[in-house]
Amino acid sequence: MLFIFLPLFYSDYIFMDEALQIWGYKSIPGFYMLIDEGRWLTEVLEGWLFRMTDRVHDVTYIRLVSLFGWLACLPVWYMVIKRLVAKVSGYKYLPFFSCLYLITSLPFIVSVQWATCMQFFIADTAALLSGALVLQGIHFKANWWRFSARTALPALFLGVVSLFFYQGAFACFLLPFLLNFINPFKYKKDTVLLMGLAFYLFVYAVYFVLYKLSFSLLDIPPDPRNSLYIHPWEKLKFFLARPLERSFRFTLLTHEDSPISQVLYPLMLLGFSVLTFIRFGKAKWRNAVKYLAGVGGIFIMSYLPALLIQESFASNRTLMALDLFVFIVCLEMVLFFIKDRRLLQIAGVAMTLFFVVCARYNFQYVFLRPVQQETAVLKNYFKQHYHPGITTVHFIRPSEDFMAEKYRVNRSMDEFGVSSSCWDWVPESLTKQFIYEATGNREQAAGVQVKQWAGKAAYLSSGESLNNNTLLVDVPAILNQVKP
Repeated sequence: MLFIFLPLFYSDYIFMDEALQIWGYKSIPGFYMLIDEGRWLTEVLEGWLFRMTDRVHDVTYIRLVSLFGWLACLPVWYMVIKRLVAKVSGYKYLPFFSCLYLITSLPFIVSVQWATCMQFFIADTAALLSGALVLQGIHFKANWWRFSARTALPALFLGVVSLFFYQGAFACFLLPFLLNFINPFKYKKDTVLLMGLAFYLFVYAVYFVLYKLSFSLLDIPPDPRNSLYIHPWEKLKFFLARPLERSFRFTLLTHEDSPISQVLYPLMLLGFSVLTFIRFGKAKWRNAVKYLAGVGGIFIMSYLPALLIQESFASNRTLMALDLFVFIVCLEMVLFFIKDRRLLQIAGVAMTLFFVVCARYNFQYVFLRPVQQETAVLKNYFKQHYHPGITTVHFIRPSEDFMAEKYRVNRSMDEFGVSSSCWDWVPESLTKQFIYEATGNREQAAGVQVKQWAGKAAYLSSGESLNNNTLLVDVPAILNQVKP
């Protein structure tokens, strides 16, 4: 992990929502950012952490909390997966490569590089343990089954905790059931999967009641983006076209509309389906259909929160569980067909190198280099050009593709290859934070008015004029003065 994330220890940068948090929690009375999205525990945790920060450099420590948190949780992930596949000799490589893929995946990198997502190590691990407890509590005797209440209550608690940290993280609950379902030696695995899904939905139901109740108790309106939106066919098309397609890219960060990915995705789906029927043979074709239905159902259920709200945005941070599930199912299929130990060792080394190199490149070159340079250049610009007489800042934002074009990298959603200042909710907090760091006067920074435009053309057509009390911050022009 240090090979990938070492620059995190000595790199100063501020990225997107971090600007709102570092300024808002210390300067705006009653500021909140995540409660209205149903992430009350994250609000409590990150509010506490950001209130202890003062300057951009201090945000590094919050990111390190995430990194070391994951280091503490990874043995738990390995042990849970190892325990579930221990009796299958062909799966001895599966726990290691599952954890390797986890730490090199794009969602994992996002959870470390972006302090706003630092809660993922708690949310994902709590969900995993919740699922493991439920699976452990299911017992069969003859044709009867029973479920232990001693495991149900802590599983419910962990599940609700996970959801109040990050709703999408709770999908990791399904990992033990996926491993149980694809295991050819498990007993009544169809029934076990249905029971697991029932408990999964039950936890969501309990959370939904508490989610609604929290808004009443805290007297805070919910974010309209998270309102229920029940349109199954529309959301299924979205799931197949975007989230699932992105999961089949594995650790390769390609352009959002990459024609190569659009061709490889249906080919991989078709190849996986064909291999499934070959695996079960003609005599057991119904088992192949059941297998594909079960795996496909788990994939869909792992993305359930995003399929029940109006917003359709397949960001990497929402894909942690789905990415891992797709990889595990594909790896298990490979392990089933390839038995040659030497070939597996060669393939394993090649896969390890590929994943690690991709992760290092994605973090250090696609994300870190552009954002770190943007932060340094803008911070220095305010330090040189701001003076106490300035009361207004005219802020010209770069386009969403500016960084990708300047640094010749592929952009991925709002997380890789993008400028921190291109989003309309960032400039005000970013400006005031940099003014505060330049002057040491928080009240003075808070009093500055920030006006913003999406590009130079929009600014010129606005009719605004400059004077001695106005500072023009033309981000594209400023960044174009420095080499990538």
